[in-house]
Amino acid sequence: MSKMNLSLLALFLVSSLFGAGLSCAQGTRGPAPAATSATDDWLTYGYDPERTGWNRGETTLSKDNVSKLAVLWSTLLSTKPTAVALATLSPPVVVSGVKTAHGVKNLLFLLGADDTLFALDTDSGKVLWQKTFPNTSKPARRPTWLCPKTANSTPVIDKIKGMIYFLASDGKLRGVSLSDGAQRLTPTQMVAPFARAWALNVFDDVVYTTSGRGCGEVSDPNSPIAAAETLNPGTSPPTPRAGTPVTGPPIDPGMVTAVDVHDPARPKLTIFYTSNGRPSGPWGRGGVTRGPNNTLLLETADGFMDTGSGQYGISILMLAPQATRLMDSFTPKNWRYLNAKDLDWSASPAVFPFGGKTLVAVSGKEGVIDLLDTSDIGGGPSENHSTPFYQGLQIGNDAAAGTEPSQGIWGSIATYQTPDGKRFVYAPMWGPQSTKVSDFKFTSGPIPNGSIMALEVVADGAKVAEVPTWTSPDLIMPDPPTVANGVVYATQTGGQAWQNVPLPDGSRRDPETTGAVYRATPVSNLVLYALDAETGKPLYSSGKTITDWVHFGQPVVALGKVFIVTHDSHVYAFGVKP
Repeated sequence: MSKMNLSLLALFLVSSLFGAGLSCAQGTRGPAPAATSATDDWLTYGYDPERTGWNRGETTLSKDNVSKLAVLWSTLLSTKPTAVALATLSPPVVVSGVKTAHGVKNLLFLLGADDTLFALDTDSGKVLWQKTFPNTSKPARRPTWLCPKTANSTPVIDKIKGMIYFLASDGKLRGVSLSDGAQRLTPTQMVAPFARAWALNVFDDVVYTTSGRGCGEVSDPNSPIAAAETLNPGTSPPTPRAGTPVTGPPIDPGMVTAVDVHDPARPKLTIFYTSNGRPSGPWGRGGVTRGPNNTLLLETADGFMDTGSGQYGISILMLAPQATRLMDSFTPKNWRYLNAKDLDWSASPAVFPFGGKTLVAVSGKEGVIDLLDTSDIGGGPSENHSTPFYQGLQIGNDAAAGTEPSQGIWGSIATYQTPDGKRFVYAPMWGPQSTKVSDFKFTSGPIPNGSIMALEVVADGAKVAEVPTWTSPDLIMPDPPTVANGVVYATQTGGQAWQNVPLPDGSRRDPETTGAVYRATPVSNLVLYALDAETGKPLYSSGKTITDWVHFGQPVVALGKVFIVTHDSHVYAFGVKP
């Protein structure tokens, strides 16, 4: 990776990410991401474009009162749950002070699997408006729990413009008014219809998403997406997963998509392809993470790694703004082993400042959290690109289990800095703690099924290190945690960790029918926990309050409340009653 010429050495000061002073010098990639003001809104997945999961503006809920959490309201929405669509509702996004026909309201938005966008009053749970955006095309391939052909991505709010952006199952980016859902953006084909797209992000008037898994259907053979699937010379078509031939239109390749919305009447589309087919697709639920200078950070799933031929499997990629080119990459030295074991990156990166650098925490099914320096994420000479700034500890998944059962870190991680400057990262670990890591300082009993694991990031000379600090109580398939005002919020989803358990006669379950029902049958209920951010001490548990489960959720903390959704299409608001 190229460095600045020494003759151009310059030292300048920039505002650090999240308000702490940070200097950038020669050899860095420029200033950290523009500071996101500490609002109590939750405008995007993971709170901010850096996907920290840390609401820095929340002051109502604290360690002193979360033990009194209770359900303030619950609302049943009209989206019907199915076995095939494991995620019935997206994680919520929340915004305050919206002028509506009913007065100024604080609103919660979420997207249903049936392409319905809902706006709820955060104080009462009442649906103020809802609009459905029907997909007029029908899928050529039948839905499965792997590819349900439904809306999947979390919307994003631009509060200044008074708009919310979202993706329906037709793959079109839409932007509508927060107040009433009126169209404010020319609908633009952002991903292939029926694609498995992840959370939207927006900064500098560009909306981003990622998509992967080969769920989309490329119906136009003359489209750039179809052209991207052209096989490299000398290669053979990939063997279909599980030996099932792909019928119908081509599947979509892994993509990072950017739509410039400066002119809402004429959005401009840019696509960066991570492969020419199903392998190597972006996989974290947060989609794109913002890095320094509005660069893009993302991780890719299992697949071949050869930048020279445009195959970017098992890697962390840094792209230029608007997804125009690859700037840097990191591929672990053991990527072939990770491929063989299905231990790919499976959690969105989180960006944060530490010790005069801007770091990015990356993790996946292997059960390791690596720390990369965003000024050189590949870690050395251009032929290397495989040396992390800090090689993480293996904190879980000794069994090296990819999906049977699913273990390791999935979804996204969170990060938080205490008032006295301690920096933590929090990971949702599926499965037990690794025997390769020293004991955590604080524990809450055995964790055979999973837990939230907290590591403190500390200075180690010119480098950094991770110190195992605490584990939560035992959680079945925990969702990505969030944090606010010294409290970590975590959910046990109650979901099924086994994906492909055969039928009693030994045959494979049909992902359209018996396999979908198996995956959609929970093993427990959803439980909300509040934990001390520094020690993991349990401060609250919802116990059996909620009887259903969730898939692809995240507890959202905003405006003095905690919002969660369930598979049966309920939205819950927890808070402290007056």
